[in-house]
Amino acid sequence: MEGIAGTFGYNDAQLVKRMLRRVSHRGPDSSAVAEDDGATLGARQAKVGRRGAGRPLAEMDGVVLASDSCLFNREALHERFIGPVEGPFLDQDLLAEMYARLGARMFSRLDGGFAVAVSDRGRTVLARDRYGIKPLYISGGAGRGAYSSEIKSQLLAGDDLAPFPPGRVFVQGKGYAPIGRVRGGPPAESPRGKADTLRALVVDGVRGALEGDQRVNILLSGGIDSSVVASAASLVSDDIRSVCVGSEGGEDMAMARAVAEALGTDHEEVLYDVDRMLDTLGDAVCAAETFDYPLVRSCIPNFIATHSFGDRSRVTLCGEGGDEIFAGYDYMREIRGEKRLRAERLSLLKGGHMTGFQRVDRMTASASLDGRMPLMAGPVVDLGLSVGRRLLLGPRREQSKMLLREAFADLLPAEVMARRKQRFSDGAGSMHALVDYSERTISDDEFERERRALPGGRIRTKEELLYFRLFSERFGDSGSVLNAVGFTPRP
Repeated sequence: MEGIAGTFGYNDAQLVKRMLRRVSHRGPDSSAVAEDDGATLGARQAKVGRRGAGRPLAEMDGVVLASDSCLFNREALHERFIGPVEGPFLDQDLLAEMYARLGARMFSRLDGGFAVAVSDRGRTVLARDRYGIKPLYISGGAGRGAYSSEIKSQLLAGDDLAPFPPGRVFVQGKGYAPIGRVRGGPPAESPRGKADTLRALVVDGVRGALEGDQRVNILLSGGIDSSVVASAASLVSDDIRSVCVGSEGGEDMAMARAVAEALGTDHEEVLYDVDRMLDTLGDAVCAAETFDYPLVRSCIPNFIATHSFGDRSRVTLCGEGGDEIFAGYDYMREIRGEKRLRAERLSLLKGGHMTGFQRVDRMTASASLDGRMPLMAGPVVDLGLSVGRRLLLGPRREQSKMLLREAFADLLPAEVMARRKQRFSDGAGSMHALVDYSERTISDDEFERERRALPGGRIRTKEELLYFRLFSERFGDSGSVLNAVGFTPRP
């Protein structure tokens, strides 16, 4: 994991250093800043796995590169562009070699999450993965501006900021272009069918996320997605620490406990009540950089969970992406036509960079953990989007993600496999307490007055107003800042 900051079209090392201090949680172990003709590039790095902190910046023949990334195909890329893998290596060294050979065309070959910054003899090149799994913000124009990993650091360069568009490469002086994608053929299907094929691909995704290190943290909610990731991890590692956070009597706790017992993980349960939620709320909103109420609800238990892990050098896995890829939301059952169902899933994936994927990144990064989503490995996404209703939705309303369930049914308890999709905050127990608190502490007059001050009906509930008050204290309420905040629909 890295925190990145830089300027292009002008040099300002002091600004970049201040920006990096704002994202010190993303890289507490080492930092570096490099200046070129009309550009400054800096990065902070966290130690992940057994490879150590290494160097935040790779430098080669006048080119400086920083990379916040989780590349599922990193070993295959290393073998192709450098040679056989003989030990731990840094993504930025691999990418610097690829950039020397391919230039900006290299980004089409990367599978995973990445935000990459290159200072090429005074010319800046930036790129972000196609789903925005890794964060990046930018301000300015095609010839002059600044960029960094989070809103809190980008605001130091001014409040005229925007999320860097996913799936794009920016070349200074030219602007944006699609990164494209080099497509291989479809994965060879197992003789036993698509479920076995999917299982192998998920395990490969976990293996790629671990980068050869067998030690792993799991954010285990007891839902299908995180349970599948945990079961896949159990096939490649025998050193798994799992954490589940919930309220007394919450369904998540019981389900996660059953999964942990079945897989033999070193499991921890963290109970919280309304007082702890309120104590955590300000920190969670600041870390998440959002006031979107469905997102904040799930950020609170996530924040508590990530800060419960003691060893931050371990890769931290979660199940984000499963609902979008495998049609896990109840309303999808009402969508008619295979093309429309696929289009809806793809739309959610493309919007995830301002909702669920943002939660995963910010909550793990706030604890200096490298959060990774194996279900977002390219082959898993491609297979999931290629299948239709017959393999995804069962005859009963509570039956969804059927192919994913089938792929891991033999490893997980029957009650977990039969569990209906719940919103994370419902299962963790955070939703109702926050709604009740907001209703008690915000009057109807306050709500009507304050929500009218924001455009477009942005504040939908008293609960969201509670979060917005905390957000605006830290980030202000300029139009560009508000536009950088996601909006989760509640179908």
